[in-house]
Amino acid sequence: MTKETAEPSTKEVSLHPAYSVTNIQTKIRTLDGTKVTYSSWVKLFRLHVVAYKVSDHIDGSAPPAADTSQYDQWKELDALVLQWIYSTVSDDLFNRILDPDATAKTAWTKLEKIFLSNKKSRAAALETKFCNLTLIACSSIDDYCQKLTDLANQLSDVDQPVSESRLVLQLVRGLPAEYNTTASLINQQGMDWDQAVSMLNDEVIRLEAQKGSQTTVLAAPTAPPSANPLPNSTQQNDGSSYSSQRRGGSRGRGGSFNRRGRGRGRGGRQQQNISSWRGQQPSFPNWAWWTPPPCPYPTQQQWQPSPQSAPPTHYVGSPQAHYAGYTPAQFSPYQQPVYNPLSPSDLSAVMANLQVNSSNTAWTSDVLDTGAETHVTNDQGKILLPDSSPVCRNILVGNGMLLPIHGSGTGFHPLPNRTYILPNILYSPQIIKNLISVRRFTRDNQVSVEFDPFGFSLKDLKTKKTLSRHNSTGSLYTFTPPQLPPQATFLASHHQPWHDRLGHPGAQVLDILNRNFTFQCTKDKHHHLCNSCQLSNSKRLPFYSSNTFTFAPFDIIHCDLWTSPIQSKTGYKYYMVLIDNFSHFVWVYPLKYKSETFPTFAKFHQLILTQFHRKIKTFQCDLGGEFDNLAFKSFAHQHGLLFRFSCPQTSSQNGRAERMIRCLNDVIRTLLIHANLPPSFWVEALHTATYLHNILPTKRLNFYTPTFALYLRHPDYEHLRVFGCACYPNTSATQPHKLHHRSVRCIFLGYPPDFRGYRCFDPTTGKVHISRHVTFDEHVFPYTIPQSPTSYTFLDDSPSPGLTFHRPLPHPTLTKAAAFYPLTYSRRARPPPNAAPPTHQQPVPPQPTPQPPQPTPPTTNQHPMTTRSKSRCHISAVHHTTSISPIPTSYSKALTDPNWLHAMQTEYTALQDNETWELVPRPQDRPIIRCLWLFKHKFKSDGSLERYKARLVVNGNSQTVGVDCDETFSPVVKPATIRTVLSLAVSRSWHIHQLDVKNAFLHGELHETVFMHQPPGFYDKQFPNHVCRLKKSLYGLKQAPRAWYTRFATFITSKGFRSSTCDQSLFVYNQDASNIAYLLLYVDDIILTASNDRLLNDIIGTLSREFAMTDLGSLHHFLGIQATHHKHGLFLSQAQYAKEIITRASMSTCKPCTTPVDLSSKLSATDGPLFSDPTLYRSLAGALQYLTFTRPDLSYVVQQVCLFMHEPREPHFAFMKRIIRYLQGTVNYGLRIVRSASNDLVAYSDADWGGCPDSRRSTSGYCVFLSDNLVSWSAKRQPTVSRSSAEAEYRGVANAVAETTWIRNLLLELHTPLRHASIVFCDNVSAVYLSNNPVQHQRTKHIEIDIHFVREKVRLGHIRVLHVPSSLQYADIFTKGLSRELFQSFRSSLSVCPPPAQTDGVS
Repeated sequence: MTKETAEPSTKEVSLHPAYSVTNIQTKIRTLDGTKVTYSSWVKLFRLHVVAYKVSDHIDGSAPPAADTSQYDQWKELDALVLQWIYSTVSDDLFNRILDPDATAKTAWTKLEKIFLSNKKSRAAALETKFCNLTLIACSSIDDYCQKLTDLANQLSDVDQPVSESRLVLQLVRGLPAEYNTTASLINQQGMDWDQAVSMLNDEVIRLEAQKGSQTTVLAAPTAPPSANPLPNSTQQNDGSSYSSQRRGGSRGRGGSFNRRGRGRGRGGRQQQNISSWRGQQPSFPNWAWWTPPPCPYPTQQQWQPSPQSAPPTHYVGSPQAHYAGYTPAQFSPYQQPVYNPLSPSDLSAVMANLQVNSSNTAWTSDVLDTGAETHVTNDQGKILLPDSSPVCRNILVGNGMLLPIHGSGTGFHPLPNRTYILPNILYSPQIIKNLISVRRFTRDNQVSVEFDPFGFSLKDLKTKKTLSRHNSTGSLYTFTPPQLPPQATFLASHHQPWHDRLGHPGAQVLDILNRNFTFQCTKDKHHHLCNSCQLSNSKRLPFYSSNTFTFAPFDIIHCDLWTSPIQSKTGYKYYMVLIDNFSHFVWVYPLKYKSETFPTFAKFHQLILTQFHRKIKTFQCDLGGEFDNLAFKSFAHQHGLLFRFSCPQTSSQNGRAERMIRCLNDVIRTLLIHANLPPSFWVEALHTATYLHNILPTKRLNFYTPTFALYLRHPDYEHLRVFGCACYPNTSATQPHKLHHRSVRCIFLGYPPDFRGYRCFDPTTGKVHISRHVTFDEHVFPYTIPQSPTSYTFLDDSPSPGLTFHRPLPHPTLTKAAAFYPLTYSRRARPPPNAAPPTHQQPVPPQPTPQPPQPTPPTTNQHPMTTRSKSRCHISAVHHTTSISPIPTSYSKALTDPNWLHAMQTEYTALQDNETWELVPRPQDRPIIRCLWLFKHKFKSDGSLERYKARLVVNGNSQTVGVDCDETFSPVVKPATIRTVLSLAVSRSWHIHQLDVKNAFLHGELHETVFMHQPPGFYDKQFPNHVCRLKKSLYGLKQAPRAWYTRFATFITSKGFRSSTCDQSLFVYNQDASNIAYLLLYVDDIILTASNDRLLNDIIGTLSREFAMTDLGSLHHFLGIQATHHKHGLFLSQAQYAKEIITRASMSTCKPCTTPVDLSSKLSATDGPLFSDPTLYRSLAGALQYLTFTRPDLSYVVQQVCLFMHEPREPHFAFMKRIIRYLQGTVNYGLRIVRSASNDLVAYSDADWGGCPDSRRSTSGYCVFLSDNLVSWSAKRQPTVSRSSAEAEYRGVANAVAETTWIRNLLLELHTPLRHASIVFCDNVSAVYLSNNPVQHQRTKHIEIDIHFVREKVRLGHIRVLHVPSSLQYADIFTKGLSRELFQSFRSSLSVCPPPAQTDGVS
């Protein structure tokens, strides 16, 4: 070899082969110790590192010196190998070997110690499992063989290898009796492992074929049910048999059931008696006298359920008995396995087995410990079922020592009347006493422990029955042998009222006492009703099995409505279930509102009438308002429909529908968990659960399916697939060209009711594909597994309000003595006036159930206000629940919910502490206004629940101006002011704090006399007829906003702040150049920023001493806007609000578009038909209008849709749908505010001349930048028609100049004067000339005011109007539709962008 070929060129860079590995999990399976053993993982990993030339990183080779050039590459490769190790181990092993300073070798050594240390105890546990494994305990022969090989591999890891002959021997020993012949052949011929497994598989196939032939023979005499009418069908009421006779058109003499006669004569008679059970499946009654409609599910020609799995027949709808084919011992979860010892391969394994199983010491002298987290023993013999590896490595005892754990497993504690299980026992030889954790013992065995000075008693947790008594001597509670309680003797010298003396027991108890004890009591044959027992112990009467019979479908329809606390992805909140009593067929209809119940039922009634030619006779439902209304009753009267309502608070009478909802919810929960889908997919799972219910055999129908009962055709199951699995629908017909992908990976979401295909959900685009050309991968579930377990408790059964009792608990601030008495609410103590009634009120409902407070974390702020950081844990402990309580419809329902009850009492306490009113006798000549409770969920910026809010409001509509109210106007801060203040604060690196005033309107002082009724649910017991004379304002009063603003402004100005004349909700504090503060007020929300932290804390402390306020910390969520701090400044986003708009429009799965409007869209007030739902249009338009706070790119399109809110039409709604599609693709976009050293003010102005097709008025728009930050913008139709484009442009310039002038004055009040003229850019040359040329023109007289206004600002040097090319005219985005490239360019120039990268930190 030449030198040129031997030595590579120095210019070429060789890349190490290890860098080419991209996904290590596809090459090496994850090590978990069970499915993948340590030995197999080591072999694969070593093979991998050898192939990629990095084996020196795990075999202990010394690394190169740190000062050499090879060290850097070696360090990178070592980190890469360490990453391979971390990526191919389970989460538990990852946490155990994770070390910030680890290398690949140290991590490799830790894994080796974990799996190869403590070999004897692990070998003993594995040997026990290996010897006790049988085929009966496994699901199949393949599973049995796989588990044997896995245990053999695990034994090899702990130096206890299993030979192939012993493996085959154990394979044969674990076989049941039916495999004796095959087992004998395997032993005689000395087969190896593969031959033995192959022979077993052949035997399994032979046995299954034999069973199948027997089943065919048994089912052969049963003929398929006839589809002909049964006019003479009779039904027996005993529920044991069904017989059917018919006169048909068969030829010849009467033939038997499965025969055919010949010749002419009377029709054959056929009869089938199914009262006897001889292995034949009875045919389902043929109810239809006509051909049934086509079945919506795929069906097959012949089908019979297995007769071996069916119980004795019974009539549909009759009471049924329960059958049990097993004893409780067969399914006992704590049954001890039979140990079958084998000869181990070496002596150490024999000694390990003897050590584990030789001792069977009873738990008779062990100590009950309430402080222990788990059971601990120093005797390894008490562990009967050892684990493969200890659950932990050491335990912490009371003296602070860490004792090592040498093993763990399960033991049993036998007593005369019961055997108790003790799982997760830790074996530590150094422990002094054996400890039994009371917590685990009671939870695992469903018992309770009652301690007393002499010992303890074990009681059943449900029945409270004493199971055993254990007397303890000494200072500890030890498990001594149980004692039997002594029998009591009752003596009586004469007859007395024993029923009253013994605490009103039942008559049966008195009879037992009189019969078994020395208890003299005369029996009274006449039963006397005890009034005290009836008043105190009244119970609901039991429900009996229904004896309702139905003879045809739709005789009875059961219906109920279920409310979901989680809205589905398609916007549904409820679903209505309808069940046919005859066929048990189920229909479900998701609903968005309860008001859709009656229209949906009307459509269902018409469906039944059209498809089945039958009418619904009886409708069974509860007494909910969605059913008990005039519309339903009128419909029932018109169609002869009989309503059957359940009694009030007795939902059990509608048990068929209630149980069906529970059954469907169980299947929904299972489908979602199995597919890792979030709860918002519950509607798709609901349709699938209903589909499967209708095609599955049910015991109520003699194991026929509801589909066959209704359509008289058996369903087909070949098309079924696993819900939520990966699927690939063919999309070649919709692709743009032939080289494009022909499919896309989707999630299977069930079977569409209107198509013979599959619903495939594309998670990347949110689009649903419906296709029959689908390929499935039923072992892969592509939906991302959540980081924390998803809660599906919203599908759980909710207890009836009438059966729920909320026990009042003491408030955390109360003393122990006061905790046993009900709380009362009282006002602050003050000298009572003469002859004034007491103002103390006690609420009617019981007290809430507060949680104990959590430890308060350390805080850094110095002001005395209670901030969120100080009380965050307490708030989350009370209000953070996995299941959100729905908003109640009345205060009476709120009183039954502990969450809303706590919110109501918190609001009521705040009103009392604030001295909002005083109780006075009701005046005769003054109006009394009413009050009511409003309830609302308060959410965080991420959409999670923050707290439950209840607010007492008054009905201000009944107030009269001049009588009980005067001035009502109250100013609020302008959006441009907020953005200007935030821009200045970010540029100066000031801290921005967010404050919240608790019950802001309650601080306003009232100058008028207003009387109000007492709050509902909180009436004063002593003065129930008194009324409240308001001293301070309440929410709902017409003067409440102004009273609060006046109160706040008076106080804040007295502390040195000055109200701005440009925006009266802006208050400025300026002591000197180094002490400046800005305060923005929007009702009860405050934004505060100051030049230094000391001034900021002083202002917060001053406000907190005057008002009840909460310091929410740095600005993060204000007016529904999420503020995110990053290293360049601030990012304002309304992403959560935008998602709610998309969901409200039912467009969560729509396809996004790149622009909100096309180039040629001009809406007219007369185009197209009227829109069918104007309320929805107005609601969406108003919501989009508020979204423009941070989305200037939507200003023009939102202004266009708002022009037609009075009479929306179909083209207008189509225009709005395109906006929402654009919003779908830019839902996370927001407004960026960055730091800037300059304070220049620049504006862009533009106008679309004659853009309105109806009025020919122009649309003008402008945007104003303060340095690099957009602070103000507008898109508005001009009030008059412009005669030329120059006139329209000039009017737009005038609007921009007016806004710029206002911002200049605002900055002057903020002590930030501008030293340069503000520039207004316009792309119309004529408008630029008009603003600078002093010569008047005849054609501009009608805009003379605007001309003088702009020219005056130009002459004073405040404004300069300059020309800008159209390619740089950013204001075009506010006046017309643009192309995609130009729109995206202008949008980026307006600081509208996606959120900053998460790697950016806060400076």
